[in-house]
Amino acid sequence: DTSVKTIEDIERTMQVQVLGVIPQKVRPFTDASADPAHMEAYRVLRTNIQFSKKLTHGKVFCITSGSVGEGKSLTMFNLAYVCAQLGDRVLLVDTDLHRPRQHKIMGVSNSRGVANVLLGEVSLEEAIMATGVTNLDLLPSGRVASGVHGLMNTSRMKEFVEAVRASYDLVLFDGPPIIGVSDASLLVREVDGVILVIQQRKYPAAVSQRAKTMIENMGANLIGVVLNKLDARHD
Repeated sequence: DTSVKTIEDIERTMQVQVLGVIPQKVRPFTDASADPAHMEAYRVLRTNIQFSKKLTHGKVFCITSGSVGEGKSLTMFNLAYVCAQLGDRVLLVDTDLHRPRQHKIMGVSNSRGVANVLLGEVSLEEAIMATGVTNLDLLPSGRVASGVHGLMNTSRMKEFVEAVRASYDLVLFDGPPIIGVSDASLLVREVDGVILVIQQRKYPAAVSQRAKTMIENMGANLIGVVLNKLDARHD
């Protein structure tokens, strides 16, 4: 078993800071069954991002993972929720066009969103949704008939990032997994910082190391890692 198990595994072998540790059995904070005690983990994560030495006045972030199913979308949603609660005006953007999750967490339509804005089919203002959570807006992935390849070409993406940056205190992009999806490489270059979510005991450590190397090789600013679904009883 070569999977990632502890904070020390990450900081020693990957040479990258752990920004936060999320316990198991976390639910979206909009869910009535969510445990309020879990919010503290996300408040700590928010503080560590704000005070990261690798960040200077950044407010646009991409959250990604090495491979699928590591919990990046839920991590990002709950981080956005906590930041909104603490007074930040937050936009949550679902740019995982292959496996979008944010509209499902919120229980809203995905008929228009990022993809439609990038194609010029709708304006940014038309696509952004209020969520019912104070200070939190959502821009779903949207749907396009022609497929998603090539949508995130650099000039389009750059304009899009600058447009949302101007209107919010914090912009969080839910990016696709970094390994095997070309969209991710275009996105991570345009943001102020990248956060890598690693699910404890899920994949060999080589997957996470490869993700870290790819992010850095793309010229992106990897500010740290979130260790997700930590089993507190064992580790």
